[in-house]
Amino acid sequence: MKKTAVVIVALFIGLGILAVAQAQQAKTEAAKTAVVWPAAEIKWSESPAVKGAKIAVLWGDPKMGQYGALKSIPAGGTLGMHTHTEDQKVVIVSGTVLFALEGSATKELGTGSYLYIPGGTRHKADCKPGADCIYFEEQPGPSDIKFSEQTATRK
Repeated sequence: MKKTAVVIVALFIGLGILAVAQAQQAKTEAAKTAVVWPAAEIKWSESPAVKGAKIAVLWGDPKMGQYGALKSIPAGGTLGMHTHTEDQKVVIVSGTVLFALEGSATKELGTGSYLYIPGGTRHKADCKPGADCIYFEEQPGPSDIKFSEQTATRK
């Protein structure tokens, strides 16, 4: 009798584990849904961190953790010397960003330019007058910006 009870309990535990595994697999498969957004359907909002800048979150949550987003700085806008806690990977989509690491010369970064900025690295980025600057940014953790000088402004 005791062996039968043990077998029944083990069977229920096994079924429970199987149900959890199947639910996790279904969740993973649901997360693999294709996403297609024409540019006109991408939703932009005002950046909470920089006046005049905009953000379009593509995945994740910049307030909570890992994310990918399009960001826009108005033509002539400036992000003074600053750092971020997390590493950043950036690709310039349009416009020209005037970028400099602390202690280095400014470089003009046009469409297709790439940046990898380790967390804590002091740098500045300005949008050259004439056209807004749009760039793609990916971070493995929440977004932040810590200004070393005056706050970002729009010229």
